[in-house]
Amino acid sequence: MSSDPEAVAQRWIASLSARDLEAAVDCFDAAYVDEAPARRGESVQGQDSVRRNFSMLLSDLPDLTANISRTVADGDDVWMEWSMRGTRRDGTLLEFVGVNIFQVKDGRFRSGRIYTEIVRDAGGIDAQINRMTKGNS
Repeated sequence: MSSDPEAVAQRWIASLSARDLEAAVDCFDAAYVDEAPARRGESVQGQDSVRRNFSMLLSDLPDLTANISRTVADGDDVWMEWSMRGTRRDGTLLEFVGVNIFQVKDGRFRSGRIYTEIVRDAGGIDAQINRMTKGNS
């Protein structure tokens, strides 16, 4: 198992697309912890939580695929821009994109900072500026 941070990211994405739950979970350290700074209160702690989350995704999105657009390694850290897509059981498309920053130790993700979102129609740049300046209107 490679300890190269970019190789760990590639291994994780490949295991998701191959629908190999145990291989995906094995990319995470038993003591893994992350945070999502843009979504207060959202955190994953431990390999069991990782397994539960990806088990649900693989079960409910039977055609799930994941791709990496780009990665940058800095010491033990890997910054990855990635996407995931699949068809929900109701026939609607899930598109999920963003950036994850993982610290890698001994060939596994040890911690992460998660900046990902479900793709949605947000109403254009004017609507975004209005949300930023006037709140949720």
